[in-house]
Amino acid sequence: MQIPSEIAEPRPAVCGLVMSEEPTPRILLVKRAPSLRFMANYHVFPGGRIDREEGVHRVINAPDEATARAIHAVAREVFEEAGILCCCDCPPPLEQRKAWQHGLLAGERSFDAILDDAGVALDADRFEAAGRWVTPIFAPMRFDTQYFLYRHAGECSACHEDGEIVAVDWMTAPEARRRWHEGELRIPPPVAYALEQLARHAYPASVPCLQRTTERAPGLPGRLELRHGVHLVPLASDALPPATHTNCFVVGDESLVVIDPAPTEESETRYLIEQLESMGGGVTSILLTHSHRDHVGAAERLRDHFGVPIRAHGETARQVAFEVDSLIEDGEIIRVQGGAGWQLEAIHTPGHDPGHLCFLERATKTLLAGDMVANPGTVVISRRIGGDMDAFLTSLERLLSVEFKMLLPSHGMPVRKPKEYLQKTIEHRLWREERIRAAFEEGLRTMETIVPKAYDDTPEALWPLARESVEAHLVRLGLSLDSNSAIVEAP
Repeated sequence: MQIPSEIAEPRPAVCGLVMSEEPTPRILLVKRAPSLRFMANYHVFPGGRIDREEGVHRVINAPDEATARAIHAVAREVFEEAGILCCCDCPPPLEQRKAWQHGLLAGERSFDAILDDAGVALDADRFEAAGRWVTPIFAPMRFDTQYFLYRHAGECSACHEDGEIVAVDWMTAPEARRRWHEGELRIPPPVAYALEQLARHAYPASVPCLQRTTERAPGLPGRLELRHGVHLVPLASDALPPATHTNCFVVGDESLVVIDPAPTEESETRYLIEQLESMGGGVTSILLTHSHRDHVGAAERLRDHFGVPIRAHGETARQVAFEVDSLIEDGEIIRVQGGAGWQLEAIHTPGHDPGHLCFLERATKTLLAGDMVANPGTVVISRRIGGDMDAFLTSLERLLSVEFKMLLPSHGMPVRKPKEYLQKTIEHRLWREERIRAAFEEGLRTMETIVPKAYDDTPEALWPLARESVEAHLVRLGLSLDSNSAIVEAP
């Protein structure tokens, strides 16, 4: 993870987790329109911003005005998006609610007028706090969202008008997670977490779990489930700047496979252990993408704590300072026990490191890409630690032939258009190589002159790292450094 220099201020918002009180409780989900800027095509809980003019006097039993305003907002949003009145067990007929909903969305009637027509008030005692999520600091649009659980005792008929919402669905939590796994639904991490807790714990035991969330601090995620059973845990590590964290990945539910336990600090390692123990499954193995310190820092500690093997490519086993218990071959399939049938296919991708592996999770079509790319930023290729630019570009080309839908790098954000990103990475490296070639042809013959010329678009503080990649490019161009550190054509 890289913390941006400018962080957007989060806007106050609410979400309503509406649960039907049937023998088998179901959850209300709405599908957002594909034209929206935020969460287009995602299934989410109804919600939106808190307006200044929320009718706090319409809420009874609220402990304070801020809570009353939030409850009024969540009830209004649920009605706007799904036509459900969160205030009565015997709601007006569906046709009447459709008419009210149309008037509200058209700006012809206020929500308070609708409450008056229905003869009801909003009872704060029926809205249970169900967590608070703040959009991560690296997102351009951010919300500080309060979640409320509302147990709906009335009929489950819902309605929507075309616009922001294109579908309304009632689903059990396990059904929603199954459909997410099978690719029928797109679900953001906070919704995935809530559904996970509701699938594991019956009400009311689920409420404290919902309140706990997984944020380390507002806007700093502690764990994100980005695909069903594919979790990202960003951890402070000895990563090269500007990165500050390495993404540790955890795959599974009944059993868990940990990929790249990164931290060297004991506090970060303890945090990772706490996250693993809270996920409900048992750790079965530790996999390494490669040998660098910011990917293997806690490997031995986790092996001792959970009593499980460390696995890696043979080249990685030769580089690390500890014993690797078993080797991973290119093309090997590592199966993760559990209902979703997760399978991790090892793909040997040398270049950044001789033993570098990517792992393709075949059930969710997610590529855990290690240090093949960063988002944002670029990957350093250093010959001092086994880097090879030619092998790196070949490995990127190989990944272009692999079928997957999401790419998760070890540093930075998930990549939503992965093939385009990989292609741009290749093009960027070749563009940079042409700049290095041009500088050499202009007569520049030292690293002290070529680096500033080829990396004049990069902060000077990063030139020492750029120098490493320049040297790797020089070798690809058939050039080398002589005994006097001058750049010459290789013999």
